[in-house]
Amino acid sequence: MLSAQPTISSAGIVNAASYAYPGMPNGPIAEGSIFTLFGNGVGPAQIQFASSFPLPTTLGGTSVSVTVNGSTLQCPLLYSSAKQLAAILPSAIPIGTGAARVTYNGAASTTSPITVVKSGPGLFTVNQQGFGQGAVQDGGGGQNSAVYSFAPGQQVVIWGTGLGPISG
Repeated sequence: MLSAQPTISSAGIVNAASYAYPGMPNGPIAEGSIFTLFGNGVGPAQIQFASSFPLPTTLGGTSVSVTVNGSTLQCPLLYSSAKQLAAILPSAIPIGTGAARVTYNGAASTTSPITVVKSGPGLFTVNQQGFGQGAVQDGGGGQNSAVYSFAPGQQVVIWGTGLGPISG
C-alpha cells in the first residue's frame, strides 16, 4: 500500500551541523558530508536509527536519492522520522546543481534542488541548532566553555562535517 506523497520543505536540505540554508555561505552540501532533510511524511512517525555499518540506504521505509549531472546515487541514512531525516551525501556524486528525492513506503516526493560542492564545512554546536558554542572537546571529553578553557598546545576534537569527499 502506498503512503501519502512525502514533501520536502522549501530550503529543507541543509548541512547537518550548521543548518546553513541553500544560497547562504556554506549552504551547498559537500560530497561525503552529513545533511539533514526537513519535510512532511518523509519517514515513519516513530524515529528509526541506523543500528550498524554499513549504513543502509533504506531505513524505516525511507530512501533518499540525489541526481547531479545525470548521475543518481542513493544516500546512506543515519535516521528517519516523519518530519526529518539525516543522510550522507555519497562522495562519488558529481559537483553541481541537481535534485534530491525522498521515497517513503513506495511514495516519492517531488524533487527538491540541491547544490553539491567539493567542501563546505559546518561545525556541530552544543545546542544542536547550528548556532552558538561549538562542540569542541579535549581528549577526555571535556567541553570547552567559559569555565573550562583548553591549555595552549592541548589537542582537541572539533565535531563537524563537510570537509569533502573520502575514498573507501
